[in-house]
Amino acid sequence: MDEVWRKLSEPFPPGEVQWRIEALSRDKKRALVVPYVDARTVLDRLDRVVGPEGWHDAYEVLADGERVVRDERGERRERLVEVKCRLTLLGVTKEDVGEGDSLKAAFSDALKRAAVKFGVGRYLYRLEKQWVEYDAEKNRFTPPKLPESEEVLEEEKPEAHRLIDQLLERLKEKGLGREAAKIITKYGGYGKTPEETRRLYGELRALYKG
Repeated sequence: MDEVWRKLSEPFPPGEVQWRIEALSRDKKRALVVPYVDARTVLDRLDRVVGPEGWHDAYEVLADGERVVRDERGERRERLVEVKCRLTLLGVTKEDVGEGDSLKAAFSDALKRAAVKFGVGRYLYRLEKQWVEYDAEKNRFTPPKLPESEEVLEEEKPEAHRLIDQLLERLKEKGLGREAAKIITKYGGYGKTPEETRRLYGELRALYKG
């Protein structure tokens, strides 16, 4: 239990990370790309960390309609589906809403967004978007090189997170790893806001002091 959060939030091997185009330069020779992982990769992470029996998901379709898209090709309508995912790990539930141009895409997006609240792939949101050379005729680009996992963990982790990690190690040494893991899971890792991070640290300190 005391390793659950750490394992959920570990960076993925570079081969499992994909890149998608977010924008093109005006001359269409460069693309702004962002990293992501697909839903199957998230499912594999959940199975590997808590086991297939340690989690379950439920979905609700919130909307299935159309939206107007305006770009250089003019104005057009495309399908817009919104889905809410309720993801439960070890008795703790987080939820988020995803969207897409099909039910499949919306379900996948909702799952990934809910999993981020448990730390899965959250580090990807902190990585900088990158401009790369783009071949418009072939619709291809060369994916950027990701930093090594150790570099990601060291460079992206704020001081508050490192302090929490140190406290977790002390709690583990005192045999309180299971209780600490429950607190970590409740906050979805280090907390989504500075205030949550402070409350998390306070609860861990209280546990340590007894």
